[in-house]
Amino acid sequence: MSRKPYTAKQPAGWYWQNRFFKLYMLRELTSVPVALAALNLFAGLACLSGSSDAWAAWINVQKHPLMLIFNLFAIAAAGFNSKTWFEAVPKAMPIQKGEKFVPAAVLVKASWGAFAAVFVVLVLLVAVLA
Repeated sequence: MSRKPYTAKQPAGWYWQNRFFKLYMLRELTSVPVALAALNLFAGLACLSGSSDAWAAWINVQKHPLMLIFNLFAIAAAGFNSKTWFEAVPKAMPIQKGEKFVPAAVLVKASWGAFAAVFVVLVLLVAVLA
């Protein structure tokens, strides 16, 4: 004789009750616009490697106001994703210095500093190559 297995009773949408789960789902959802923006850039690269007419057509599509709004939304989504990951750094990678751990605020600020440094290098690289 076997016993009936335990099944947890949870209402549909239980995860909407907790702010942590809402932010987690929002962070994971930010991957969609970022992936679409990346596909858009890959399409531009394909057009660039193709004909000059294809490249000109892609450039014209990028000038549309909806594309500008979409790209700004994708940048905001990437920024939100970065913010939440940088806040997770102290939990995912605690650094011990002697007997104490480096404060979480220092690790978060160091992450943002590294982000800013890479951003400045990329902007300078684009400025030099343009």
